Amino acid sequence: MDEREATDRSVWAEFTVGMRGRWQQRRAMLRLLPRGGPAVVGTAVALQVVAGLLPIGFVLATAEVIAGVPAAVAGGVDSEAWRELRDHLITAAALFFAIQLLLPVQAFLGELLRRRIDGGIRDRLMADSFRGTGIAVLEDPELLDQAADGLTMLRMGHWSPGAACAGFIALLSRYLQTVAAAAVISFAYAWQAGLAVLVAGLTIRFGYRVGLSVFGRIYRRHQRVRRRRFYFRDLLLTSGPAKEIRIFGLLDWVGSRYAEAFMQGALPVWRQRRRIFYGPYVLYTLTAFVLLSAALAGAARATATGVLTIGAFMIVMQAALTSIRIGAFIAESDVQTEYGMNAETALRRFGELTTAAADGERGGEPVPPDAPVREIRFEQVTFRYTPDSPPVLDGLDLTIPAGASLAIVGLNGAGKTTLVKLLARLYEPESGRITADGVDIRTFDGAAWQRRVAAIFQDFVHFELPVRDNVGFGAAGDHDDAAVEDALRRAGALDFVTALPAGLDTPLSRQYEDGADLSGGQWQRIAIARALMAVHGGARVLVLDEPTAALDARAEVAFFDRFLDLTRGVTSLVISHRFSTVRRADRIAVLESGRVVESGTHADLLTLGGRYAELFTLQAARFTGSHPSPDPLDQPAPTGPTDPPGALTVPTDPPDAPTASAAPPGAPTAPRAPATSAAPPGALTAPSAPATSAAPPGVPAASAVPPGIPAASAGPAQHSAGPSDRPAGLSDELPEEAVADA
Repeated sequence: MDEREATDRSVWAEFTVGMRGRWQQRRAMLRLLPRGGPAVVGTAVALQVVAGLLPIGFVLATAEVIAGVPAAVAGGVDSEAWRELRDHLITAAALFFAIQLLLPVQAFLGELLRRRIDGGIRDRLMADSFRGTGIAVLEDPELLDQAADGLTMLRMGHWSPGAACAGFIALLSRYLQTVAAAAVISFAYAWQAGLAVLVAGLTIRFGYRVGLSVFGRIYRRHQRVRRRRFYFRDLLLTSGPAKEIRIFGLLDWVGSRYAEAFMQGALPVWRQRRRIFYGPYVLYTLTAFVLLSAALAGAARATATGVLTIGAFMIVMQAALTSIRIGAFIAESDVQTEYGMNAETALRRFGELTTAAADGERGGEPVPPDAPVREIRFEQVTFRYTPDSPPVLDGLDLTIPAGASLAIVGLNGAGKTTLVKLLARLYEPESGRITADGVDIRTFDGAAWQRRVAAIFQDFVHFELPVRDNVGFGAAGDHDDAAVEDALRRAGALDFVTALPAGLDTPLSRQYEDGADLSGGQWQRIAIARALMAVHGGARVLVLDEPTAALDARAEVAFFDRFLDLTRGVTSLVISHRFSTVRRADRIAVLESGRVVESGTHADLLTLGGRYAELFTLQAARFTGSHPSPDPLDQPAPTGPTDPPGALTVPTDPPDAPTASAAPPGAPTAPRAPATSAAPPGALTAPSAPATSAAPPGVPAASAVPPGIPAASAGPAQHSAGPSDRPAGLSDELPEEAVADA
């Protein structure tokens, strides 16, 4: 009993909230209507007024026809009564024809109004989406839930905000019919009967509309479940996941999850509907029934006593039935106004949040033409993705010299990709600051700073557009074919692009005519060409996050051999797990738990003998077939903060990977440095310097180098400097065959 009473109270509370929500919806629709254009809106309103009055005229005409039949029959075809009956029939037929003629015109104007309003909302949504430079607001789960619903309604059309406005105008004729019918009853019989019929119709209407508002609010509460359902639907219907869904036999599993998500969203609405119809809605309907019955019973009694004629009674009865129709379900208006305005509210909220975020990024100072000239510095930078998550970067201090190359290495979750996102101002630090030549980059105009930074992320976008656009997007608006081809040539992609069916005009998707699919390595070259195009367009900072992960080892070495020459004078930040890549950088920084724990040249870090040196030895040993130490990646992961999905790992060779020579059992390993300076297990590497001096005391001599790892005299490394003392057994370079087969 207590639970039932609580349920009833909650329903009445929902009704109260529904009243406020309906008035808010009406005001919102009135604000949207001008977007349809004054001519379209004015014509639509005028036609609705006519459409509201025509049925009343038809009621009066048909009542006159019914009332005139006895006299016309008695007088014959030549009588005046017969001629009057004929005129009333012609009038009723003309009114009926006019009503039918208006229907397609109203539908056309409603569709035109919907398209104009939805088009304006769509344009506003696009502008709001691209207004800001940051992406944090686009990852808010609550905002994404609302936006997903709004976008779905906008795409469906018949439940869109524009459809809600068209349905709102369509209601004008219904309300006008109700009022006009009540007025006719008042004049034909009694004002009390007219008022009773009017109240009866509006009572049913009120109960139905507020009940629909309750359903709408419950519908909104389950936005996240619907977004999950849409995700499972897309898994089944889109080509991207199709391979793995079928290979792993997941069709039934995904289908069952889709059905489960559907029921999770539908069941609460169904339960609430029963509570509404078995509770307040029954009361409203009974009230209306009593009022209508009283009015018609009074009219029938008056007719029986001779106070009303048969014609007047027919007018009262038909007008009452016309008036009560306002309480019926009006599909073209009720669902459209409820769900369409829910969509408008969600999209408007999305626009407000993105606009607020964008306004906080605007109004900054212009970026100096050549910035950065000296350096970019991270000063005590702390960042976390959500307030309740551990920090991904925790007091990070890092200097990136201008015009030089810096490699960032570290375990998964060390914060490498997050560092790049902060540098590109996709996120803002929680504390600390990032400076360019001593100036906080937050003081710069956000969009202007981002044009100075060219970044190719691990999950770079595969635009289903022509090659020309995929590359030209690096320099916004610069689609000069000569520049695009030059970027492709420098990225080593021109040959395979030239071989495509339409060259630069080939869409990079088989879902389009003459389109082509690219391999992972080819896509990576396209992305690198896009970054080089950005440098051509004025970018001064180039960020490559695992830029060559999909290239084979020889192609990677060839690329980086010329990359530093191609980007000379450009500040380059490289994240990679291959030593053949990072060792060529001017400096290397090792990240652990959101902080820099080792920094220096390749030679410096080898001499330090920390995690970097350990990983260098580990990777060299894998290439040569020896395993001098346990794989640090097999150890428990650190408990510190983590990178977003997609962070990097040090790969292992397949079991049949070729080896240069086997190391003897018990081959020496690089000694560990103290914990305060050691990098985390699996940290990555950078450039080297020639080694000439002996190993430190207690470390095996150079003669103990495992077979297959060349001695320090194998050749000098590029772009490196630093002390020459390092543990014996650590070479400046990976073996030739190791680089070739990496």
